[in-house]
Amino acid sequence: MHKAIAFLVFIYFGLSSAFAQLDPPELRCLDVQANGDVELSWVIPSDPGGVFDAYQIYHSIAPGGPYNLVGTVSVYAQTSFLHLGANAQIQSSYYYIVTRSDAPGYLYSAPSDTLASMMLNAANPLNGTVPLSWNALHNPELATSQDYEVYFEYPATIWNYAGSTTSMSFLDTVDICNSLLNFRIEQGDASGCRSVSSVDGEIYQNLIPPDVPQLDSVSVDDISQNAIIGWQSSKAGDTEGYIIYQFIGGVWTPIDTVWGIGTTYYENLASNADNASESYCIAVIDSCGITSPLTNGHSSIYLTGNLDICADEISLNWTHYAGFASGTDHYELMLSENGSPFGSVAVINDTVNITNYIGLNDASTYCIYIRGVSGNGLTSSSNTICFSVNKPSIPAYAYIRYVTVNDDEDIDISWLVDETVQVQGYELQRSTSFAGPWTARDYQPYSGASAFTYTDNNVDVDHQDYYYQLVVIDSCGNEGMYSNMARSILLDADPIDNLTNELLWNDYEGWATGATEYQVFRWVDGVPDALPVAIIGPFSGWYDDDVSNLIYTEGNFSYRLMALENFGNPFGYADTSWSNRVSMQQIPRLFIPNAFAPDGYNSVFIPFGVFIDHESYSLIIFNEFGEEMFNTTDFFEGWDGRNDGAPALPGVYNYILKLVLPGGVVFEKRSHVTLIR
Repeated sequence: MHKAIAFLVFIYFGLSSAFAQLDPPELRCLDVQANGDVELSWVIPSDPGGVFDAYQIYHSIAPGGPYNLVGTVSVYAQTSFLHLGANAQIQSSYYYIVTRSDAPGYLYSAPSDTLASMMLNAANPLNGTVPLSWNALHNPELATSQDYEVYFEYPATIWNYAGSTTSMSFLDTVDICNSLLNFRIEQGDASGCRSVSSVDGEIYQNLIPPDVPQLDSVSVDDISQNAIIGWQSSKAGDTEGYIIYQFIGGVWTPIDTVWGIGTTYYENLASNADNASESYCIAVIDSCGITSPLTNGHSSIYLTGNLDICADEISLNWTHYAGFASGTDHYELMLSENGSPFGSVAVINDTVNITNYIGLNDASTYCIYIRGVSGNGLTSSSNTICFSVNKPSIPAYAYIRYVTVNDDEDIDISWLVDETVQVQGYELQRSTSFAGPWTARDYQPYSGASAFTYTDNNVDVDHQDYYYQLVVIDSCGNEGMYSNMARSILLDADPIDNLTNELLWNDYEGWATGATEYQVFRWVDGVPDALPVAIIGPFSGWYDDDVSNLIYTEGNFSYRLMALENFGNPFGYADTSWSNRVSMQQIPRLFIPNAFAPDGYNSVFIPFGVFIDHESYSLIIFNEFGEEMFNTTDFFEGWDGRNDGAPALPGVYNYILKLVLPGGVVFEKRSHVTLIR
């Protein structure tokens, strides 16, 4: 019945039996079980016609056969089969698979690739190593196979990854002391299955010293000031701990042992690293008590420093760090002020081990350490040193009360200081400009006095105003503080043609509240006015003095200015400041008539002048024969045309007029005047 149906289907579709034959599955993995059974894994073939009947699994213990059918799988989608009793833990097993189809009658595919279960051999050369070797699943390797992975069993039932390889051998190092170790090989496939080898092993001993660990750095803890050591965790799996060595008396001396492979830090509680550089190294100790060689020694950075208050700096000196494998690239100056977080304030070349930190703030505490940085970024910190800054005390005030020009045309300066703070002294400085330069004019050492005066007689107050300031010299000899700046008053005056005198001056500077007013004082021909001729508000600097009512004076004018301090002086004073006294001559003017009529409107011949020196005046009149007709030295007396009481004849008369002009120049005029009747 089955064959008849197959025949009918064959006739109906008109198919040749050659087109019903399927491909074999792709055998990918052989997993050797702990009891020697083998699980096969494959990728199913394509079956578009639905003619699949079964997979047939063939097995042999030799690559050349004979092969025996050990299993049939009739489920098309099944991708694995467990071969019971294969004994693959004691010998390699070889497998291939054939696909059987039914269309009509049984048709068989070609065999799949033959795979051999991996048989592992773990040798024991008794030197602390385990040479592993095994056979490949297929030669050449399947294109879908991945790298080999090596696992070892320790302790029992716990499998640990040991490494991977692309070859069929692997050398493992024993890092467990005198214990049974089992090994197996696994190989993944792109399909997701994994091939697992047989298990092999025996009792191995760890005879190889652990590798030398990597010592990162030796630093000094910023709180305890003890040496602290940091290293990389040992690569030896049976590491029990680390032996700490210190270089003492020229010998590497073990000082402590720390336990646990993951311990990578040690603090020497007996350290003296805040007083000297200390050198350390370490060694690994494994489970068998075998120790590694010592690492290279590392020497901590030892920092010393000195605070110089007067120089406003901290000078630093340190030992170079020794031990970085890549060398020390540079140093960083790490600083904390008043407990703030440490920060880098300078980067220093690795060849330098001295520097200064300047610009200290008073009443601050600075803590400093040096950090060495290696070429690959490792760091080591020195011991920490701290300094408390107490700069020289500065007085609460230094105050110039006033700067004034005295009657001798010198400048008097008065100042106050806070005498409760002892300093070296006080230097009075002068300049002709607000911006300097400044020169010293007086120095007063500290004596406990609070008030001082000084007269500066090296001045030219008629042509220059002067600035003064007081400098407090602190106990270090430095300029610790400056007083207010005070400026003298320079007064200038010029005669103007319109019978006025123009006065110009600069404002007094130095009072905190400024000047409230300026009083203008005047002298006429050497005689002072009883009261100021003007009171001017601040910030004017200009005044025109109308002297038209003083034309009969000799025109000698002098002026002086007095500034009055405004209210509110913080020390309770109300001071004044005088300017220089400036003198000037108003321009003399003389008007002489050329004719007069004794019986008419201009009945007297008299010259008229303003700002004339009356004391030097003289006038003599002659007739044409040289006879003197009139003579006077009274500026206000004129000739009425008479001679000895009798009227003079009309005509032309000669005269000589003399007077002394400003500057001592003698003025003489010879001319004539016509008498008309």
